[in-house]
Amino acid sequence: MILRSSYFMLRRMLRGYLALIILLVTPLALITVLGMVAGNAMDEQLGVPVINTIAVTMILGFQLYGGFYTMEFIREDLISSKKWRMYSLPYQAHQHAFSILLTCIAFSALQGFTMVLFTQWFYGVDWGNIGFVLVVLLALSILSQLVFLNLVLGVKNYKNAERIGTAYGLVSMALAGVWFPMPDSGVLHFMSTYGNPLSLGENAVYAFMAGESMNRGALSIVILLVASVVMAIVATLIGRRKLA
Repeated sequence: MILRSSYFMLRRMLRGYLALIILLVTPLALITVLGMVAGNAMDEQLGVPVINTIAVTMILGFQLYGGFYTMEFIREDLISSKKWRMYSLPYQAHQHAFSILLTCIAFSALQGFTMVLFTQWFYGVDWGNIGFVLVVLLALSILSQLVFLNLVLGVKNYKNAERIGTAYGLVSMALAGVWFPMPDSGVLHFMSTYGNPLSLGENAVYAFMAGESMNRGALSIVILLVASVVMAIVATLIGRRKLA
């Protein structure tokens, strides 16, 4: 039943053209424009072309907002005034919630992977081990979907949940040094290296892209997975009350 529900969820997501434009077309457009500006410049610190770093930041950065898929479908199907139609079916609410979560994780990760392949074919971005990049995208997608699931279940006002979700992405980008460099020491240095999901994803991808800091890359994946487990436990506890 969950797999059948996931199939229909996938069809609904494919009809969400606005979300596809925001989370798929927009990052590709930004990569194209910024890549043209960067030209053949090299990132001296990482030893890779600047277009590579642009692609990594944009694709992983927009992955943080993929959690809005889970947030919107959970609200629409299980929390809004339409929820009684779902509760009247011989299908438990928590099963449908799991179906939504599973589909959104896979869809968001594959959306990111599509951009990875696009940038590799059209812009010559060397991603290293493509299979490992997919693992990173899945890990980041799992965490982001669970974060937004907790927000929609735990925050009473949906608009506030949306604002917190947006802040989650913006703060992660700021800590990752997307707009301005972070200090090389102290708490902010730790937060910019291991204290936000975007940096963790970048650590893992750059480990294979540049062939260095493999231990940092592996540790980053472990942190993402541990954080996901914590978020899953919290979501289970909140969901038992909210969806009962």
